[in-house]
Amino acid sequence: MRFSLIPREMKFFDMFDEASALLNRAADKFLAMVTQFDRLMERSNEIKEEEHACDVVVERIIKALDRTFITPMDREDIHTLATRLDDVVDNMEETAHRFVTFRIEKPTPSAEAMARIIHECCVHLAEAIRLCRNMKDIEGIQTRLREISRLENEADRIYRESDGALFANPPDILLLIKWRELYGWLEETVDACKTLAMIISEIVIKGS
Repeated sequence: MRFSLIPREMKFFDMFDEASALLNRAADKFLAMVTQFDRLMERSNEIKEEEHACDVVVERIIKALDRTFITPMDREDIHTLATRLDDVVDNMEETAHRFVTFRIEKPTPSAEAMARIIHECCVHLAEAIRLCRNMKDIEGIQTRLREISRLENEADRIYRESDGALFANPPDILLLIKWRELYGWLEETVDACKTLAMIISEIVIKGS
């Protein structure tokens, strides 16, 4: 049996590039939804479509693992990278859904700031994954990952301050409950970005 090494390696990175593009599109739409705050149902459905498309790509990656003898990195790392990327998109979709169902009148400055952080993290993640294709720019990858760590710390600060403000000047109890959950989902989405960044960091260490 003959094995073609390069095509077998490249197909995984091609699929990761596809998943990263979906990640970026979902982040673009999520940011627009939170900052423009119009057509919420329509925007939420568009993000849901990106989430479904990402599920399909991740499923293809996992199925390809079963059919591929030689992989460009540890099989477990490929599986974890794919599923953790999917987690980020899932979290964005869940958060968007709650903005619709909770019938929030308008976003807070803190929510907008966290949406921008999520968007920035996704841009850095997509670029870091792209650079993993040949591992020729390790510093470039590390720079992206450090920026995600900085953004995650900023999101933590915003989350704590926002949570504290809710109790310092409590709104209607139902509104307080809604915003506590929304802030929690925004924070979890940033945390999912940080988790994905850590997976990329481990892959870089193994491959450098």
